[in-house]
Amino acid sequence: MTERALTGFVKVVELGSFTAAADALFISQSALSQQIRTLENQLHFTLFQHGARQVTLTAAGRSFYPKAKQILRLYDTAVKEGMAIQQESRPPHRHLFLACQDSVLATLCFELFAMTPELCAEFSPLVQFCANRADVWRALDSGEADLSFQPEYADIAARGLRFTPLLSLPELCFPFNVPDSLPQHVLSLEDALSCRWIFAFPASETLYETELIHQAGKQGGVVIQPGTVTSSAYGLPTLMLAPCIYHRRPNFDAVRMLRWGEGSRFGIVTAAHPDETVRQYIDQISQVVQAHQHQLFGLLN
Repeated sequence: MTERALTGFVKVVELGSFTAAADALFISQSALSQQIRTLENQLHFTLFQHGARQVTLTAAGRSFYPKAKQILRLYDTAVKEGMAIQQESRPPHRHLFLACQDSVLATLCFELFAMTPELCAEFSPLVQFCANRADVWRALDSGEADLSFQPEYADIAARGLRFTPLLSLPELCFPFNVPDSLPQHVLSLEDALSCRWIFAFPASETLYETELIHQAGKQGGVVIQPGTVTSSAYGLPTLMLAPCIYHRRPNFDAVRMLRWGEGSRFGIVTAAHPDETVRQYIDQISQVVQAHQHQLFGLLN
């Protein structure tokens, strides 16, 4: 019997749904169902009436539920007390500082902290707010910050910094005055080029966006700068493009996803030669980001 399986059981009962419980625990529904089956095998009694359309506890399940909650409370208390004792006897030799230039990236950091309590106890990461991206690079260069989650920009290599890719993310397209014939949800490059483009963050162009602009120029596409369009031209079909990291978990009834190339690389920026502590954190947090990319970014397959 594991803490994870007990947590899954309690969450299913509290939310009344395997689907809602799986989403809340950042795992697939099939993985949660397997945990429950394994728990039932270990307990030698069934917890739910299998086959019922709604989540319905058996008599044994109803009896076990309050005791499972009590076990989890005792486990949580024991772990916290153990961590506190360990921190007193072997505190981390320093904090890890994660530099962010805006609230979007900071929120991603906080979400990762919530998903990784063991890593937080081991590495003591803290968010360090910076004025802008150049200030992030300066902080990494000087050693004031240890790492930063970022899309891939050209000036990372230009500053002699190190970029560790985690995954590739698509560009999102916000449609304005587009025809009904424009496909829903996912656009090819050809589909997208039937509209004018305007980039949401022209002063912070990613490497992927630079290549998109190059492709648009080769294929006769129109890329306009904010503030340069006269009012008479506002009614033309237009897509505003933005990196997925700045609009996580989008509503695809209102937003399109551009599928071209491998997408925009998203990863971790550090100094050219990060120390062993930073490398260990990157190795472990990378696995978390890759394993939970759907929960973090909510993208279509």
